[in-house]
Amino acid sequence: MGKEQLGIAVVGCGMIGRSFHMKALQTIPQYQIVGVWDAAATAAAAVARDFQVKTYADYQELLNDPAVDVVDICLPSGLHGEYGCPAARAGKHVIVEKPIDVSVENAQRLIDACEQNGTSLAVVLQSHFNPSIVKVKKALQDGALGKLIAGEAAVKWFRDPQYYQSSQWKGTKKLDGGGALMNQGIHTIDLFLWFFGEVRSLTSLVRTVLHPIEVEDLAIALLEFENGALGTITGSTACKPGFPERIELYGEKGSIALEAGRIVRWKVDGASESDYLDPVLTGSGSSDPGAIAIEYHQLQLAAVAEAILAGKQPPVSGAEALRSLRLILDIYRADGRWIHY
Repeated sequence: MGKEQLGIAVVGCGMIGRSFHMKALQTIPQYQIVGVWDAAATAAAAVARDFQVKTYADYQELLNDPAVDVVDICLPSGLHGEYGCPAARAGKHVIVEKPIDVSVENAQRLIDACEQNGTSLAVVLQSHFNPSIVKVKKALQDGALGKLIAGEAAVKWFRDPQYYQSSQWKGTKKLDGGGALMNQGIHTIDLFLWFFGEVRSLTSLVRTVLHPIEVEDLAIALLEFENGALGTITGSTACKPGFPERIELYGEKGSIALEAGRIVRWKVDGASESDYLDPVLTGSGSSDPGAIAIEYHQLQLAAVAEAILAGKQPPVSGAEALRSLRLILDIYRADGRWIHY
């Protein structure tokens, strides 16, 4: 009889680790939370107390623990590869929050380390588990819109000064890797690529207009996709008071719009819109990062456990997560010029 439960340790006890991953993991029977670790011992101790698990003296002690099958990394983005690679070499499966890392090189090292050591890698891009988004993806695959013509992805959020002042890594090039696109916009950009496919060329303007940070708080990109469609991406943390993220899709047979992960428009030839619209508003991080719904974290983390226990590749793979990272870095690189692939 195969293993029925995975021991998991959470690395990083900030808001994401504490309020999202720990809360989600404790609801999933396929996981047993073994312990937590954070470089800030007081943060780790507080989470360990609240969730009644143990702490580790250091990261190596965690990796040496035979009870740990999976290491769940909730550290600043620029540390994902640095901590994920040793976990893979220790024979642990690895889960990392988005983005996979802040550089393609570090992300690829993490992918390679997991492959070379026979361990699984999953990147948390939980919107893939939103039923409304899955419905849109299937409709596109079934040709509901026909040939795609254009699309818009907009994350016009707001973060107040306290958000950036609350930690030493937010808004820094080294550990945040970017601003409104890399941190806040990556989920929407990931979905945009999921819907439209590969990019043929792009140009952009990238600016820091409001916050005293090292990275952008406003960026706008124009893209041409391989399928011929045109698209725009807007990402900001300077749009007061903050507006729900939105994706609009236009095809030869109609248009579909998503707002905060729910379907708000389904104007498609031969379809009754009322059959597709979502009546309930889901959580958006437009002005409060803590307002994001936890349910899709639960769904993805459960799917990861099921895949690992079955010996399969868990969703979302490192290679898939690398696509949105590459695009964001190319948008930064373009800034006033065209990039052709």
